[in-house]
Amino acid sequence: MMKKLLMCRVNPLAVVLVFGLMALSAATGIRAAAVKGQLRIALICSGSVTDGGWNQEGKDAILVVKKKLHAHVSILEHISPVRAVDVMRSYAMRGYNLIIGHGYEFLIPASQVAAMGGKTKFAVSGADTTKPGVLTLNFDLAQPSYQLGILAAMLSKTGKIGFIGGEAIPSVVACYRGFAAGAKSINPKIKVAAAYTSWDQPALSKSQAQAFIQQGIDVIYQNVDAASRGVFEAVAQANKSHNSPVYVFGSNSDQNNNPTCSRYTPASAVIRLDRAFLRVASQVQRGTFKAGVAPENLRNNVCIVVLNPKLMGTVITPAMQKALAKAQRELLSGKVHVKG
Repeated sequence: MMKKLLMCRVNPLAVVLVFGLMALSAATGIRAAAVKGQLRIALICSGSVTDGGWNQEGKDAILVVKKKLHAHVSILEHISPVRAVDVMRSYAMRGYNLIIGHGYEFLIPASQVAAMGGKTKFAVSGADTTKPGVLTLNFDLAQPSYQLGILAAMLSKTGKIGFIGGEAIPSVVACYRGFAAGAKSINPKIKVAAAYTSWDQPALSKSQAQAFIQQGIDVIYQNVDAASRGVFEAVAQANKSHNSPVYVFGSNSDQNNNPTCSRYTPASAVIRLDRAFLRVASQVQRGTFKAGVAPENLRNNVCIVVLNPKLMGTVITPAMQKALAKAQRELLSGKVHVKG
């Protein structure tokens, strides 16, 4: 649960801290010199941009924006919500056009700095709450999760499937609910187990996946960010000894080609952060940026299912592809509604 942040004045120590962090960013090659008149964007991450998960996806997405819009981009990692106020204020004072807080935990800091006024625009990814002066990008993976549930029910030989999340926050619980609803639309009697482990402890997620597999669960949908490596390892090991296959789904990024068990990863529920970030940056550039909540979902092609091309026609049969296509049409038309 994110703690309420208190307003604070800039002090010399905070200024030194912020500029020290920026120097570190420059040293790691993720910050370049700005050109006069160039769109200037700052991306603030809570973890490592090499975590193989949420933070790395943010970095990769903003670099796409940098290339397409010829923007100047600065990326800071390992920023806590408490430190984010001073960091964001520093960027705003230096004339940055757009500051993106990559994660729900940056919503309050962004709203506090936005309230101070100025021309800088603020966006927060992965949030669903309206705050004055802030655009929140509400990524809804519930619909693609529904499609993965359909695929899971068609793949499962045991009638038992499982979901492992990093934390029981609303966006992750929505993935579970969508997954369960999709599976039950195919097999109303299917059993869907759920567990929540951590975002950055592969061993813990691996242990949970192994427990699921021991219970007869043969399809696992994981949304545990950097800890996904542990789930992939558990599935890879299980497939060395099981008579029938055990499958796993990726999440957030396209994890179908993971080096551990890509042969048993039929699909991923993917957030195309680059599309969302590019749209926001373009709005800032054109002067059409508006605060509020931006739904990012299947309809605007940001939250989608990506099938593993190596398994098409074998593991993923034509009947499965047809079922997924039908589900997509029904989701887009509103005939099927998934509650988050």
